[in-house]
Amino acid sequence: MKRAMITGLLAIGAVCLLLGCGKKDEEVKEPEQQEAELKEEKEEEKVEKDEKEYKTIGTESEEAYELLLTNHTGGEITQLKIKVSSAPEFPENMMAADMKIPVEETVRLYYAPPESAEEMNAEASGKMLLRTTYDISLAYEDGHTVDITGLGFDDMEAVELCFEDEVGFVKYVSAESGEEISTKETALALKAQKEAEAAAAAAQAEAAAAAETQVQTDVAQPVEQYQYEQPYYEEPVYQPEYTPDYTQNTSSGQGSDVGQSGEGCLDDPVFRY
Repeated sequence: MKRAMITGLLAIGAVCLLLGCGKKDEEVKEPEQQEAELKEEKEEEKVEKDEKEYKTIGTESEEAYELLLTNHTGGEITQLKIKVSSAPEFPENMMAADMKIPVEETVRLYYAPPESAEEMNAEASGKMLLRTTYDISLAYEDGHTVDITGLGFDDMEAVELCFEDEVGFVKYVSAESGEEISTKETALALKAQKEAEAAAAAAQAEAAAAAETQVQTDVAQPVEQYQYEQPYYEEPVYQPEYTPDYTQNTSSGQGSDVGQSGEGCLDDPVFRY
């Protein structure tokens, strides 16, 4: 009986010793285990995210970029177009005719750039090897569109499509640096530049229109014709300062009118013999 009790106590002590050692080992390994567990959780979340069913736009291929797009623009998207930034126009809508992207919904995008993308980028940049960027155009039920420009798809995985202060932009975590990036400031600067260019073009057009109006006004006015007039010269008439008065008779003191008497100078008594 006594031996059985001793044996039981020894067994209990051995169990306690084992439990204590195990706890000690666990405490020593806890930081490493936490890091491993966090890493495992992230991998599981990534797997779940990849395996989650999303509406798909485009076709999966080796050349295609794969992006998760979340609609934070405030409206339901009905069309999505993508082009190389240097291309002049957007191609056709990539979404199915009956497909829509509601607010806060995420879709999976597969986009394969055209084979000439790098050539187009090199030509637009003066044969310099620059990073190829892409533009997105979103359309809505009411017909308005939102354009987001200058996106480097090779550095993106999960992208938030945003619209604030009358500009479209994106938010994403850089696949290269892990940094959170927003293109809003770039979009605002581009908007200000376009507005300044539009104002300058409008002012130039207004000045050209004013000049054209002035030309038409000048053409419509009658031309004044100048007619030469020969100068007129009038010869002056000489007027003596003193004119003798022959109507008076100097001898008699009485005047006589020569014209009335009919007598000439010889009838004057002075000249008589």
